[in-house]
Amino acid sequence: MKSTLDLLFSPQVELRQFSTTDINHIAEYGSILYAVFLDRTEFIYVGIGGTMGKTVEDRNPRSRIKQHAQGWRSGDQFCIYIQDFYVIPELLKTDYKAKKGYLDQLTRDFIQARLTYRYLVIQTEDSNKIVRQLERDLQSNKYGHGVPTLNGNHK
Repeated sequence: MKSTLDLLFSPQVELRQFSTTDINHIAEYGSILYAVFLDRTEFIYVGIGGTMGKTVEDRNPRSRIKQHAQGWRSGDQFCIYIQDFYVIPELLKTDYKAKKGYLDQLTRDFIQARLTYRYLVIQTEDSNKIVRQLERDLQSNKYGHGVPTLNGNHK
């Protein structure tokens, strides 16, 4: 699997922008493993999607990418990390005036402007189990790609 995982970190593979509409390049079914990069270079997060559903055809690999692109903190650990580690520290340097939904807007803007990702879709009946294991492996640097800044197993 190492050679396939190398594609997540290969400069020959296109980095994708987070978008709520431009996700048709991702397969319609299966599970997804993705690596997120800050400013196109720093590996900050590894994630999975399309893990729910009894059969591989019931799994939606697009939903997680779309969810992240929206920037909504509620129920999305990735957006919480982005807000806590990048958006709020920048906001503290300004004269912030509270406004309903403003932090989610800033988070969405940050994600769509500064973060990119590469992904692999797995379309087997056990794809949900495979991506869960690969996510853990990448979080602990099992394949030598480094530990993701936000959700890695830092020792």
